[in-house]
Amino acid sequence: MTKSKSDKQQELPYGTRHQLDPYECVSAMQKYIRRGMEREAMDVACEMINTSQSACSWVCKRLQVISHEDIDVHADPRIVPFVRVACQQARELYEENDPGLARMVVGNAIRLMSRAKKSREGDHFQAAIGLANLLNRIPPPKIPDWTLDKHTRKGQHKGRGIEHFRTESAKLVPAPTSPDAYEEEAYKVWTYHAADAKEQLRFRKERALQENLDAIE
Repeated sequence: MTKSKSDKQQELPYGTRHQLDPYECVSAMQKYIRRGMEREAMDVACEMINTSQSACSWVCKRLQVISHEDIDVHADPRIVPFVRVACQQARELYEENDPGLARMVVGNAIRLMSRAKKSREGDHFQAAIGLANLLNRIPPPKIPDWTLDKHTRKGQHKGRGIEHFRTESAKLVPAPTSPDAYEEEAYKVWTYHAADAKEQLRFRKERALQENLDAIE
């Protein structure tokens, strides 16, 4: 008979320092952060941190997930790298006899995310498109013709070069509102580089052909 999730959790080799279920602790921490309840989130996080270093690492892993899953990264994209660094520091600073530094670093991440603007769009986005793709719930993606530039085999077969790249592949939406001071200069260099590379390829082919003819003779 297959055991239920609750049965498996009861067989965990350890609980927290107060015999709480660690799965429930990290789950509660995430729900508290979603609702902006920073004190409660810190309470269950510290229950884990004060238990062991491995439990602290568990907290850190979940905090990094939360930074993508529940936070509006468009409103403040600095949150993701901050939480990642904080979690790395918490692991490095952890001391079994006194995990105070690890608690402080984790607390900073918890307060930052609890007070941040929230959004579940990132998780919904990956499920609506990524999971649907995995489960074959949507058709396979189609590659439009305008994406096939000189960097692809089909684009090369179509003879597409730097001009196609400039007018189609490098098109930005929305378009920049200020002029690009280096665009003209860059395309001159790229055009020269493409012509030089083409000439070098022609030279290598001719040399290889001549070497083959010499070998035959």
